[in-house]
Amino acid sequence: MTAERWRYIDSGPCRGAENMAVDEALLESHAAGECPPTLRVYTWRPPAVSLGHFQRADSSVDLEASQRLGLDVVRRPTGGRAIFHTQDEVTFSFVVSAERLGTRGVMESYRRIADGILAGLRSLGLDARLVERSSHTRAAGQDPACFAVKARCDLVVGSAKLVGSAQVQHHGFLLQQNSLPLTLRLSDWAQVFRRKTTTPAAAGLWEAAGRQVPYDEVAAALRQGFEGAFGVVLEESELTCSELARSAELAPRVLAGASPQAQ
Repeated sequence: MTAERWRYIDSGPCRGAENMAVDEALLESHAAGECPPTLRVYTWRPPAVSLGHFQRADSSVDLEASQRLGLDVVRRPTGGRAIFHTQDEVTFSFVVSAERLGTRGVMESYRRIADGILAGLRSLGLDARLVERSSHTRAAGQDPACFAVKARCDLVVGSAKLVGSAQVQHHGFLLQQNSLPLTLRLSDWAQVFRRKTTTPAAAGLWEAAGRQVPYDEVAAALRQGFEGAFGVVLEESELTCSELARSAELAPRVLAGASPQAQ
């Protein structure tokens, strides 16, 4: 039997607004039946802060400091807490239908997608696992930073959070966005986040792996992990003309000043 063919897109480094707009355009494209399930990997240049869809910018991020540092501040289509993104990160998004996953409910879809992520991480020599329950103190619960706490949808190595994930679902189709920092820049956190805690619950991939794993190696491992977990072939592809046009329309709306209710 011929394996089902999905799309694999490596966008490389992009601006924050472009990254978020492209992910949203991919969800719309897949839901409209215009493309198969798609795994996209990318990184960020210049650095950026992404807010969860309903997260308040003014109480989470020092916008003046972000501007001084030359950071884009954008709003994700998915939920969760703020993330400081740099080029030392492998971010990856995945659009698929719940029917194709064979799942019911948000947590079940997180677990199914985690099969692909875990397969990729383990091929890099990491003993990664999925967190099955939230793990944070009351103080950490107020922290605006995603990597300050561990939630049920996160992947960890030992006790350290390694991958942060967030999802949005529309009419049976879902977008999951995942952040895999290669290294954590805590000094940048201190300048940007209006933080409540001082100790992160996370580690960068390089620290967890004990070596500097390059972006291309991580991306290839994730691609192979998804192929094995879902029994598909991920074919290299590019954005379609309609996806590019739609992402250009969406980009201004994902800036931090835009109202989340208007998106």
